[in-house]
Amino acid sequence: MARTPRNLYLRGDTWWGRTKIAGQQYRCSLRTSDPREAARLFKAWRKRLVRETLGDPDAPTFKEAVLRWAKEVLPGAVKPAVATRYLASIGQLDAIFGALRMDQITPQTVAAYVSARTGKVTNATIRRDLTALSRLMAACVSWGWRTDNPASAYDRSMVREKRDPITLPGDREWHLLLAEAPEEIRRILRLLDATGFRSKEGEDLRGEQVDKARGQITLSITKTMRRRVVNWRTPGGDATPLLADAPRTGRLFRAYPNFSSNVGQVMRRIERQEQKAGREFRRFRVHDLRHRFAVRWLKEGGNIYSLSNHLGHTSVKTTEIYLDHLTEQERGVAQKGTQTAPERVESPSAKGDLEDAD
Repeated sequence: MARTPRNLYLRGDTWWGRTKIAGQQYRCSLRTSDPREAARLFKAWRKRLVRETLGDPDAPTFKEAVLRWAKEVLPGAVKPAVATRYLASIGQLDAIFGALRMDQITPQTVAAYVSARTGKVTNATIRRDLTALSRLMAACVSWGWRTDNPASAYDRSMVREKRDPITLPGDREWHLLLAEAPEEIRRILRLLDATGFRSKEGEDLRGEQVDKARGQITLSITKTMRRRVVNWRTPGGDATPLLADAPRTGRLFRAYPNFSSNVGQVMRRIERQEQKAGREFRRFRVHDLRHRFAVRWLKEGGNIYSLSNHLGHTSVKTTEIYLDHLTEQERGVAQKGTQTAPERVESPSAKGDLEDAD
């Protein structure tokens, strides 16, 4: 009588395997009636089980993965500001994942991280941390260190980002800010209000990006890393007074380490002054000027698809948040396009008219 292979047994005509790892019994159908094939399948199954249960002692650690990712991947994959944000998230992730090998990171450990952070930080912060972890693990998959990405698989609808309603700066608050702000800050604020640019897009603008002959600006370093060329005279605003005499080369504005913080200081000063006078002052963010521009564009009859391209949104769905600030008639115009012929823009430095592709 043939000897039964060790750790194998029959159930009917099918071979099963059994083993104990770390005190835990495991059983598995090998789905074969051939004892030699069963022995081969058992060996592969047990090896995989040991790896999943105990991990590979030689597998790269979380810290090793981070170092390689930061050195080889981040510099060429994302902008410096995004890389800084990813590494800030990695600093938070280190509290739970820092002592682990990469093969020990499972859906359970990802879920444990989310649970540990929930209630202590915003859902937006948790989602950014998950994005950083997912990018790190995607690199590990490419390096052959893993075959899956549990951070990417995590259902982010469980940590929905709660967006505050858009609040548009009031005209009174806007004019008070312009009156109180230093000249250089005021110039940047006026440009952001006239163009709808993201703060860094306006702050870092250079003369080489300004085409005075066509009344256009080329934005090459953007949030989405997609180059776009926009008109500076649109239904949302006109930056001609700010750019007609701009230098041909170099920065248009001095560099601020944290422009939003500087503006915030000015607004807090205004707020104190207004409170002493018994008047209300509602502070707003620099980014709210972008919202103010977008709503103005649509209320002036501009097309929402052209606005989406101008703002650099990856989807018009993002731009549709501004429809809530329009009347029903204005929404109809915005979604169908301007009801009149396109405005023609006179170049500040060349004869003739140029069509404004809003």
